[in-house]
Amino acid sequence: MPDRTLDAPEVARQQPAPDTGEPPALNRARPGQLSVWLFVIAAVVLVMIVVGGTTRLTQSGLSMVNWEPVGGVVPPLSEADWNAEFDAYKTSPEFQKINADMTVGDFKGIFFWEYLHRLLGRLLGLALVVPFLWFLARRAVPPGYARRLGGLVLLVGLQGLIGWWMVASGLVDRPDVAHERLALHLTTALVLLVGLIWTALDLRALAAGRSAVTGRPVRWVWPFAVLLGVQITLGAFVAGLDAGWMYNTWPMMRGSWLPPGLTELSPVWSNLVDNPVAVQFLHRWLAVVVAVAALVVASQLFRAGARHYAIALESAVAVQFLLGVFTLLHAVPVGLGVAHQAGAVLVLVITVAAAHWSMGGARNSVGSSQPSPSTRTKQFG
Repeated sequence: MPDRTLDAPEVARQQPAPDTGEPPALNRARPGQLSVWLFVIAAVVLVMIVVGGTTRLTQSGLSMVNWEPVGGVVPPLSEADWNAEFDAYKTSPEFQKINADMTVGDFKGIFFWEYLHRLLGRLLGLALVVPFLWFLARRAVPPGYARRLGGLVLLVGLQGLIGWWMVASGLVDRPDVAHERLALHLTTALVLLVGLIWTALDLRALAAGRSAVTGRPVRWVWPFAVLLGVQITLGAFVAGLDAGWMYNTWPMMRGSWLPPGLTELSPVWSNLVDNPVAVQFLHRWLAVVVAVAALVVASQLFRAGARHYAIALESAVAVQFLLGVFTLLHAVPVGLGVAHQAGAVLVLVITVAAAHWSMGGARNSVGSSQPSPSTRTKQFG
């Protein structure tokens, strides 16, 4: 039989696919793109936390008395719109008990921050859900990461519900929001931020092909992270109870190391949550504990070879401590108060990054069934 000459497309079809040493699912994965996307989302969350702090400090959080998760994107544009929004605000306890002399012009000022905070929340949801679905459709999510990313999406939705639950607490009888709900709202935002950063760091390590162990264990980094979480939660209690406007002296509290009223509530444990004197007392002295603990963790990081994390952590904690003192001494001006909250988030981010370095990059752990690069060839080659 005469030889049949194959054309180029047919030759290409008959050529075996190149062996990359990875399973097909990994060939289509885009961990680098996912990592960049999550870092951008984390930056948006950070901005939201700062705007949320500004909203709280400017007493703007109860200016929007209706919850419209889908509608409400367009702000009031005409005088009639503004008057309608202002009339709705007049039904709130805050207006009736505190701001009865407020004009519509004053109302526009507080409305801006709450509107901006909610708008950023909507944008955050879109920026997380739409790319997530796109990456899923493209099968660009590495094995084991779909659940983690889906969990982050659900956490954003939960955070929105908690935010409205918090606002609703100040629309019935009391002219302010419940401080416990405020603390939960902030804590959930920080959990979301940590989840985003941790997953982004995992994906970045996976994209770089680093082995499962990229750092050295640092014993006290996780206890320090827990201590930091407790301190930030106390800070939320201070904000929610307006405790920052009490005892604006340092280090003593109006000439006393143990101010009166520390344990005036019953049962005694409720002072830890509901007593503004006790909450401020704990927050200011736990700050000293955090500063000392940061020295210990920074020294461990330095000896482990993570000098950049050691310097960053100690510098951030030192600045944050000074910001806290000046914020207290000046009776919580908006600028210093916002900077203090942002500083706390920065310390947390550095701590999380250092903990991730200590534990390694892309690990065979919860949320990732991906084998380490060093074993891929053995398993799939």
